[in-house]
This record gives sequence, structure tokens and C-alpha cells, in this order.
Amino acid sequence: MNWAKGRKTRGRGTSFKGALTYALHDKSATTAERVGFVELRNLATDDPNRAWSEMMALVDAADDLKRRSGVKATGRKMTKPVYAFTLNWHEADNPDAAHMRETALDALKALGMENMQAAIIEHTDRPHRHVHVIVNLVDPETGKAVSLSNDEHKLDRWADDYEQAQGVIRSPDRRAKFAALDQGRDPPKRPSQASSREEWEATRGVNSPQAKERAAAIKAAYAAQVSQLKAVLAERYRMRRAEGDRLWNGHRADNKAIRDRYQPFIDAIYKSRRKAPPHPSTEQALRDLQDTAEWKELGRRQFARRKTFNKRERHFFGFLANIVSLHDAARRRGDRSSFFLLAVSLSRRRASFEQGQEHEKQMLRQTQAQRRKGLADTLRAACRHELAQHAGEFKQRRKALSERHAGEVVAERSEWRNIAVERDKAWAEFRREFSERDVRREEAAPTLRRQFNGAASGEERSAKQAKSDGRAEGKQGNGSVGSHPVQQEEAGWRKRRTAAERKADGSYKPRERGGRDRGRTR
Repeated sequence: MNWAKGRKTRGRGTSFKGALTYALHDKSATTAERVGFVELRNLATDDPNRAWSEMMALVDAADDLKRRSGVKATGRKMTKPVYAFTLNWHEADNPDAAHMRETALDALKALGMENMQAAIIEHTDRPHRHVHVIVNLVDPETGKAVSLSNDEHKLDRWADDYEQAQGVIRSPDRRAKFAALDQGRDPPKRPSQASSREEWEATRGVNSPQAKERAAAIKAAYAAQVSQLKAVLAERYRMRRAEGDRLWNGHRADNKAIRDRYQPFIDAIYKSRRKAPPHPSTEQALRDLQDTAEWKELGRRQFARRKTFNKRERHFFGFLANIVSLHDAARRRGDRSSFFLLAVSLSRRRASFEQGQEHEKQMLRQTQAQRRKGLADTLRAACRHELAQHAGEFKQRRKALSERHAGEVVAERSEWRNIAVERDKAWAEFRREFSERDVRREEAAPTLRRQFNGAASGEERSAKQAKSDGRAEGKQGNGSVGSHPVQQEEAGWRKRRTAAERKADGSYKPRERGGRDRGRTR
């Protein structure tokens, strides 16, 4: 038992109609002579030709099903809802339709797809029995897509269990692999040079030493070419990787150099005032002088206001002036201040006055911070602009490098194709040469084995006996050759009489056999 998926599609597809049309008809034809039984699972229709429309309708309704079942409609929208694979029996196996149905359903159960919409279709155009299984990956109850995680491993394990249940192991390599895995050992490695399909078709039924020697020579020559090309391609791949790494590492190093060139100036803007004044001709000194002058100016203003505030507190009208000014200042700051509490409490008036002065200091700090941020943002913008220019140049270099590497990969694929074409030509020549030899050998005179089989069956003996009787009758009637001419014996065949005939006419002589070391022994 073996399973298979499409080499190019890996068992995934976008069109239910295309998959079912291929499976339900002959290749490139509208007839269906190769189709055996058809089994539809979890579908409302009984018409195989209309099953694709029902499957597609379920895919379109997946979002509605998710909402009804309370499943979040997250993730990417499914673009390949078709899952297809084949189950292939050995040519020596001859399962009936019921067994093939049960086996296909068991395979779907092993994949967790027993509740999915599926079509099981038998084909009879190959020597071995096989079925095609086409599945809709959308769950008809929840609208979610079934997981395909490790589907190939699951099918491999299921096929191995099937062969063990049947009692006939058709894939010993697979059995050895799972036996090792079950015992916690690493599975044996497959042979590096497995027979290709061309080699298998060419050497099938050819057993002569010359053919085997020639086949071994062709295989060795191809293996040498493949090994040499693999080594060359591995070196090219290493060089491409190194070239890509150099480009990327150079890009990162250049980016770091650009940032390192701008970062000291940005740090100097935010650097706190040092104890020792900087050099007067530097930009740092100018910023420090400006900040210092602003703080000194604020200090003088606040000192004068504090002096005025204390002086007003000594007489009634100054006291009222302080209350009004503090109340207005608090309202401008957005603070909630009670005029009555300011009037009855000197401590409340002093606290409000100190709060106003602290607010002025905070505003100056914010102003200076905004000025520093503006200067730093200018430098950051220049840094980003230079980094963007460098990134554009890097993308162009990387694009050119990727195109050149892609061209090299295309050339390498053509080299593989050339080797494959040469190998196919060699095996075609081998097949033509040795198949012609076999044909000539079959068309030649009957072999000794065939003559022996004829003699052993008594047919040739009776024919020769009839010839001898005819000659005897001719001699009795005419004294010479009879009316029927005597046919000559076949070339290369000497008439041999039996021992009983030779004993009857006295010409029998016993064979003298030697000792153990001489003569023929049995």
C-alpha cells in the first residue's frame, strides 16, 4: 500500500471542478471508461458531476458558519480548499470495491477528515488498483479549515499499519523506519542513489550479465556526474550566501556609522550643565549661556515679586491686592482657588504664591526642553534622511545581486536538466539495444529448453515415431523411398534413442564410471 500526492501541487488545489472533472473522466476526453466506483461522503447530492458546486458553496459560506458556531473569523482567507491524494495497492493485491471504500475511509479518519466532504473515485487504467480521494478542507459544521500538520507522516504511519494488519509488507524500508522510531532509535537512512524510474523501466526483465554490466556503468557514470555537479553547486551556493552576508553586514555597518556620527551631537544637546564652563566658542557654551541667562532673569523677577508680596501684606489695601492677584494667577493656571480661603489664611496665600513661582520655573524648564528637542529633531531628521538614502542604495544593490543569483540558479537548473536528458538518452539506448537482442533471440531457432520440453512432453517423440513409421511403410511397398518424401531432421539436433531401444537391438553399452574424483557424480 502506498499513497501519493501531486509533485507540483503537493496535494493542494483551488478548483473542485477541475479536480473532479479530471477524476471522473478519461485523460483529455469526455468519456469515463477508466472510472470504477464513485463514493460521495457528507454530500447532499448523489450526482458526482454536481458535487463540486456543493463543495464550493460550503467554502463560500465558511464565514457564516463560523459566526453561527461562535468561532472568530480570524486568520487569512483560504485560497486552496482542495486536498487530493491517491491510495495505490500492489499489483499482486486484488482488493474488491468494498475493501477499497473501507480503506479510503480509514485513511480519511487517520487524517482527521472523516466529517469532511469527500469524493472517492476508483480508476482502472493502471495495472494496480488505486483510488483518488478529493476532500473539502472546510468543516461543514464550524466553517474552520482542517489542519494539515504532518499529513504525510500520518499517511505514512497509516499505510504501515495497514500493511501490518494485512500481513504482507510491501514497503520494507517504511517498516524499518517506523520500527526504529517505535524503539526510540534513529530510522535507517535511505540509499543515496535510488533507482530512477527510467533505470527501473530500462532494466526490468533484463538479466543478462552484459546488460547488468552496462546498466551499472550507466548508473555509475550518472552518479559521478551528479556528485560532481552537487559539489560545484554547493560551492556556488556558499559563495552566494557569503556575498549576500557581506552585503548585509556592510549595510548594517554603514548604518551604525551614520548613527554614531549624529548621536554625540544629540547627546550634547541633552547633556546637563557641567560644573566647568565649556569653551566659549562652542555651540554648547552658547546654549549654556542662554539657559543661564533665562534662569537668572526668572530669578530676578521672582525675587522682586516676593519682595512686593511681603510688602503688601503689611497694610490693608496691599493685602487685598495680593488676594486678587493670587486668585487671578491660580485661575490662569487652571487651579481651583477659593477667594474666601485666600482672604482668611496667610499660609494659604503664601502657598499659592509659592505654587505660582514653581509653575513659572516648570514652564521655563518645558520651554528649554522644547528648544532642545527641536534642535535634536533637526539632527534626527538629517540622520533619518541619510539612512533612507543609504537604504535605497542598499535595496538597489540587493536587487541587482538577487537578479544575478536568480540567473545563476536558472543556469544550474538547466545543468540538472541536461544531465537528466543525457541519462534518459543513455537508458533509452540501453533499452533499445537489449530489447532488440531479446527480440532476435526469440525469433531465432527454438532453444534447447524448448526442445527438451517438447521431448519431455512426448509430442516430438510421437511426431518422429510417425515419420519413422511412414518411412518403413514406404520401403515395404516400393522397396525404396515411399510416396511421401522423408523430411530432414532439424539442424543441430541428433536423434537420440532411448536405453530400452538400444538394449532391444543389442547396441546398448553400460557406461564405465570412474571413482569419486573422475566421471560424473550426482
